[in-house]
Amino acid sequence: MKINRAYIKLFLTDSMLMLAGSILCALAINGFLRPHELLSGGMSGTSLVIYYKWPVIPFALLYLLLSIPVFIFGFFVVGRRFILFSVWAALINAAMFQFVHPHLVIPDRLLCALIGGALSGTGVALILRTNGTSSGTEIISIILNKFYSINISLTNLLINTAVMIAASFFLSFDKILYSFIFVTMNSIAMNMVFKGLSKRKAVMIISKRWSEILDELNRVRRIGVTILSAKGGHTGEDEPILYSVAKNNQVSEIRAVTMRIDPAAFVVIMETTEIISDAVGNQPPWMNKAGTAPASVKSVTPPNPAPVQVCRASPQSRRPPGS
Repeated sequence: MKINRAYIKLFLTDSMLMLAGSILCALAINGFLRPHELLSGGMSGTSLVIYYKWPVIPFALLYLLLSIPVFIFGFFVVGRRFILFSVWAALINAAMFQFVHPHLVIPDRLLCALIGGALSGTGVALILRTNGTSSGTEIISIILNKFYSINISLTNLLINTAVMIAASFFLSFDKILYSFIFVTMNSIAMNMVFKGLSKRKAVMIISKRWSEILDELNRVRRIGVTILSAKGGHTGEDEPILYSVAKNNQVSEIRAVTMRIDPAAFVVIMETTEIISDAVGNQPPWMNKAGTAPASVKSVTPPNPAPVQVCRASPQSRRPPGS
């Protein structure tokens, strides 16, 4: 039987991310929430409500049992591979809930809510960068994000709010407020880490020596570049624009190559929000492999015009070439 090394590497890499994320989630819940009977959101929050009321079934087992129906739903809607990875992530998460129990003495509930939310959000974001997820709540969020571009953290926040409202019938009002602080911080941290791990920048270059820059970026640096047809508004001359969407570590290469070949080049570096591409896309694996989004929503979000960095080595020139 031939062993697929690429698949093994993928499985091991994902497992490490899942383990790291699950440890952070377990630290947040077992170390910061449970000592004060606070809640998280989603499936873990629902499990905590049941566990606080009837502490007969272990919390980790409750978490798994409540996630099963959503996993079954996701199997038919999202895809087999994604759900298999998600089941594996949920098992790792449940194991960490069972065995990671830090003994922390932090009497301040507000501090616990803030730190716990940051840890949990970071852990969930790490797991979401793999080919699966650890919770049924994330599966629902992924489906809505994939097909309707609804922000994952927003969906989680709405689901978590629903959990808090339901829990208000069982827990005191002050615990609900602290728990809501936790889920808000969780949502903020998750969104920041989730996007921060996949940032891309769009670079536009206007230069008289564009062909030399193009040749080095494509042939030597192996950075993809698109040539856009353009015309100077002042001179009316045709002037090609080099356009590239690159990873953060490639932007410095593009800048260095451009400035070395043509110090008078006009370079604009822009932040992007969402890039769909096999080569430089910033979508997590489940976005491209778990299923296919409808054609009506499968598009690239245009670059955010702010903030913009303008790099021009020649201060004497106030007008970009060809303008």
